[in-house]
Amino acid sequence: MAVEDRVRRPAVPWRPGRDGPLDPFGAPGPLPPMRVTPASGRRRGTAILLPPWKFRGPAVLSGWVRPLASAGYEVWLPVPPLHLERTPPGQRSGEGVVSPDLGRMREVLEQAVLEARSCAGRAADAGGEVVVVGLSFGGLVAAWVATGPERIDRAALVAPPADLAAVFRETPIGRRYARLAERAGAPLPAGEELARRLGWLVPLGRRPTAGRVLVAGGRHDAIAVGGARAISDAWGIPLREFPRGHMTLLFGCPALQREVATFAAGGAYFVPAR
Repeated sequence: MAVEDRVRRPAVPWRPGRDGPLDPFGAPGPLPPMRVTPASGRRRGTAILLPPWKFRGPAVLSGWVRPLASAGYEVWLPVPPLHLERTPPGQRSGEGVVSPDLGRMREVLEQAVLEARSCAGRAADAGGEVVVVGLSFGGLVAAWVATGPERIDRAALVAPPADLAAVFRETPIGRRYARLAERAGAPLPAGEELARRLGWLVPLGRRPTAGRVLVAGGRHDAIAVGGARAISDAWGIPLREFPRGHMTLLFGCPALQREVATFAAGGAYFVPAR
């Protein structure tokens, strides 16, 4: 993801989009394309694995798929909007999901939530438990789904960027998009206005409806800055924190992958004292 973000891009002007909270709780649409991995042994339900921004394919997420399948879950990996076979011609996978065009960013996020809700509804119809595991941007999508009307037995949010204002303000990714808007002649607004509008895209003011929620973050995360802590504090859920950065938490932390699989299966998992 960090390498991809260095690719030269055309300027994109700031467009604020609609004012007001994201509302992705209308009727869910059709199912998105999915990669399905069968459960190992007796099936106990479905685990919906929502991938990170700009992911390049299922192989990179095998460290998450295997333990969930071994725990008895059929693993559904939905392809998010603008990724893989859903990438528009001439673009790279995931390009355009995050943008100074906040109206477009809202549309993509809302579509991703609606599609994840469709998956949850279909998983419930298939029988057994319904688990949602979201990674990075997928963790933000999972956070919205965890507050929705569909039955979610357990939701694990891994490095969710739930403080988008901090991402735009404090990270190289955010500064890059600020430069793209400046080049287009329509710069990002001042910090308070930007934070207000980005705040509409996170569900911190909602309450989770999922049966149980696990929030995990990296102590040295310099991409989803403060996101796991923000959602942990807003929802009153203990934060499971690892001495990792963003990418190593997502792709280089087998202990977290095992812990999430244990949590998904309803077993005990470590909760630090607060």
